[in-house]
Amino acid sequence: MNIHHRTILLAFISLLCIVSCDDPSGIVQQGYDRKSMLEFTEKQTIIPLLTDVHVAMKKLDSTLIALDKNRSEELAQAARDAWRKLAIAWQYAVIFDFGPAEMNDGSLFQQIGTFPVSTIKVDSYINAQDSTFQNFDRDARGIYALEYILFKDSTSCIQSFEQQPFRIAYARAMSRNMLSRLETVLDQWQHAYGISFILSDGVQAGSSISDLYNAFVYHYEVMKNYNLGLPMGKRAGQIKNEPTKVEGYFSGSSVTLLKAKYEAIKYLWYGYARLSLATSLSPRGFKDYIETVELGPRLIQDTEAQWNEIDQAFSAIDSRNSLQELIQLQSPALDTVFTALTKQTRFLKSEMSSLLGISITYSSSDGD
Repeated sequence: MNIHHRTILLAFISLLCIVSCDDPSGIVQQGYDRKSMLEFTEKQTIIPLLTDVHVAMKKLDSTLIALDKNRSEELAQAARDAWRKLAIAWQYAVIFDFGPAEMNDGSLFQQIGTFPVSTIKVDSYINAQDSTFQNFDRDARGIYALEYILFKDSTSCIQSFEQQPFRIAYARAMSRNMLSRLETVLDQWQHAYGISFILSDGVQAGSSISDLYNAFVYHYEVMKNYNLGLPMGKRAGQIKNEPTKVEGYFSGSSVTLLKAKYEAIKYLWYGYARLSLATSLSPRGFKDYIETVELGPRLIQDTEAQWNEIDQAFSAIDSRNSLQELIQLQSPALDTVFTALTKQTRFLKSEMSSLLGISITYSSSDGD
C-alpha cells in the first residue's frame, strides 16, 4: 500500500470514529434530518398545544374571579364548562413534561395534573385557610382539585362557597398558581429553550430527541397503567377495581379525557398536533424518522396495525358513559382496550427504542 492510499484509508477511519463516537446513531444522522423534526415539533405541535392550555387556563381563571364576585349558578356552570375545556387541552400538552416543565419543586405534570385528587387533603387546606402550596401534597392542588371544588355537588357548588368562603379563595389561588406556571413554561418554549431544543439533535440521554421520546413513551404508560389500569384493578397488588381513581371522576369526563390523551399520543407518533394538520402540513415525527432506519418500515407496519386495533377498541366505548360506570359494570370493552394498549407497548417502547438507538431514561419499575 503506497503512502497516498494509506493516507486516504486513515482519513476514512478517522471519519468513522468521529461519527460513531459523537453520535451513537451513526448512519441515521446522515439519513434523517432530526433538527427539522425538532423544529416542526416545537413550532407546529408543542407551542400551539401549550398555548391552548394557557388560553383555557386564563378563561377559567377569569371565570373564577367573576364567580367569586357574583356567586350565581350561571357563573358556576360557566366555570365548569371552562374547566372541561382546560382538562381536554391538558391531555394534549401533558406529554411535553420536560425542559421548562421540570421545575425546582416538581414537574408541571406533578404540580397541576396529579390525579386522583385527595379530597381529604383539599378540605384540610381549605379548613386551615392555607393556599401557600408550600408542601408536597400535589394531589391537593391543580386541575383535579379544581374539578373537586367545582363538581363536588351534583347540582350546585354555590352553597358550599357560601358556607365556606375560603373554598372559592382556594380555587382562585390554585388557578393563579397554575396560570403562573403555564406562562413560565410557554415563555421559555417560545424563546431560549425553544432555540436550544432544536439545536440538540443527537440521540444521547439529555438530547431533545431523547427527552421527547422518553416523554412520549412515559405518558403512554401512564395512560395505560394509571388512567385505565389502576381504576380497573390491573396494577400489581390490587385485589379489586378502584373506580374512584379515574381521571375526571367528579365531572364524569373520564372517558372523554382518556380518549383525548390516547389521541394526543398517537398523533405525536405520526408527527402532528391534531388530525386536521395532516392535510395542511407535511408531518415530521417519529413515523418518518423510523422510515429511515433499517427494519423501520416493518415496525411502522406493525405499529400502525396496532393503532388501528386500539382505535376499533375505543370506538366501542361511548363517551357519554363515565369510565367509573363502565368499570363498575365490568364492561368487556374496557378489557379489549387495555389489551390492545398493552400490545402496542412492545412496538413503542422496546422495538422503537432499539431501532432508533434511544435509551429509556425514566424509571419503569411498574412493568409494561
